[in-house]
Amino acid sequence: MAGMSETMNLDKSRQSLEEEASAITDELTASIDGKEPIGISTPLVDKEGYPRAEIDVYRARYLRKRLNEIKFDHDLIMKKMEGHILEKEPKQKDGEMEARKKPKPKPKFDPNSGKWVVQNWDGTVAGVENGHLKSFDKIGGKEDEEINHTSEVINRLGGKSANLVHADLPPFAKIENVMMGSPAEEAGFKMDDLIVKFGTIDFSNNRQLRALGEIVTNTSSDGEGIIVNIARVIDDAERTLTLKLKPKEWSGRGLVGCTFSIHQK
Repeated sequence: MAGMSETMNLDKSRQSLEEEASAITDELTASIDGKEPIGISTPLVDKEGYPRAEIDVYRARYLRKRLNEIKFDHDLIMKKMEGHILEKEPKQKDGEMEARKKPKPKPKFDPNSGKWVVQNWDGTVAGVENGHLKSFDKIGGKEDEEINHTSEVINRLGGKSANLVHADLPPFAKIENVMMGSPAEEAGFKMDDLIVKFGTIDFSNNRQLRALGEIVTNTSSDGEGIIVNIARVIDDAERTLTLKLKPKEWSGRGLVGCTFSIHQK
């Protein structure tokens, strides 16, 4: 909760700085009584080297100084907010590097696809459709058959698990913060929602939440939405809801406008 509260405070500070910067910019670029604006970077002296008579030079210097301070503070806040989202990333990257360095097992024949496949660094299957849903170690087993059946259903839906609500799957991520006016808010996301399924991503293949970033980037480029199944407490009872997220560029940072954390069971 402390991390979530700090993120919200940082976002409020960001908004406050942006509002102040907007007001300063308006004053620096405004033309009063037909006079030339102060300007953001326009020289404060005339052609002869004297202070410009039509402006308050001291006021101009203060506003420009303050604007530079705001830009510095804004960059610092954005880095801190990004750090909250990726605070566990160093450990995740270390684990990924170790996994990539391990010797890979020999290729296996996948009876479902009729192809020889190899193992990805995270234990999933490379070289077949929906291989990110499959475990290389369990190829040919009962669980693999169930996953293959799910993949067939997904394919019939056009590559999206749009109407598959997996109530028996455990949540794997938590929404820590939702920014106002963001695609996440438009989709109906709320703070403390638990994500059960995010497109084709669930607890078994989210790769420490890295898969969320990948699917968001891919979806924003093709204009499609992402079907998200969430668990939310309503009237003291946990309910499963299905929302549609459309990642896109907006006035804030990123394509979604919310922060995720790994859900601790």
